Amino acid sequence: MLKLRNVILLIPALIFIFSSCSKPSEESFLLDAKNKMDEAIKLDGENKSDEAKKAYGEVIEIYKKMLDEYPNSEKAPSVYSNIAKIYSDNLRDYNNAIKYYKEVSEKFPETREAKYAMFMIAFIYDEMLKDKDMAKESYQKFLDKYPKDEDPNEKMSESARMMLEMLDENRSIEDIIKNSAGSSDSTKSEENKTEESKNEDTKTDVKENKETPKDMNLQKDGTNPNSDAPNSDNGENLEHPKLQKKK
Repeated sequence: MLKLRNVILLIPALIFIFSSCSKPSEESFLLDAKNKMDEAIKLDGENKSDEAKKAYGEVIEIYKKMLDEYPNSEKAPSVYSNIAKIYSDNLRDYNNAIKYYKEVSEKFPETREAKYAMFMIAFIYDEMLKDKDMAKESYQKFLDKYPKDEDPNEKMSESARMMLEMLDENRSIEDIIKNSAGSSDSTKSEENKTEESKNEDTKTDVKENKETPKDMNLQKDGTNPNSDAPNSDNGENLEHPKLQKKK
């Protein structure tokens, strides 16, 4: 009876050990996802769109299984973000992309991935779904939480503010690009004019330097090669008048 009781007590421990041994590790899930992602990208590059789409879906399933097995993993925020990115960039399934970006921002609000997720939600509404009202609301929510960038290299808050202003003024990114191009052309034109003006001034200075007054052109012997003084019969220059007076 005692032996039977001990065996019964051991069963849960054995089940736990067996399940632990059979469950893939986080690293194993991530490696499988990476390999399948490489395969999907390769198929995409070969224009095998149906096979690539299937492979992208398999990557997402691997990530989902990992989240089921390791919901509290430190890598969970980036895994949710990866799923959203595949939906957005590769499958063009923008509603599911928003769904998983929301999961990131709601479940892991203090992470860097959460900030990126909130920005991407607004961006997808704005640029992909063309839902300007939801885009405005999402950009404003982002700016309420992140009024400025702690890391100056991110520039997400700065971009969100600019995008929100554009929506309020009913302008598009294309308008900004056109205005920037026009401003650049105008600046180049002004620079060219300034350069031409400098060149003209330089030419004038050179010309004035060449026209040196005759009195400044006296040679060492007091003669001026540019003067109209008469020559002697043998072709030698006459002495300068000032020297003649001294004699």
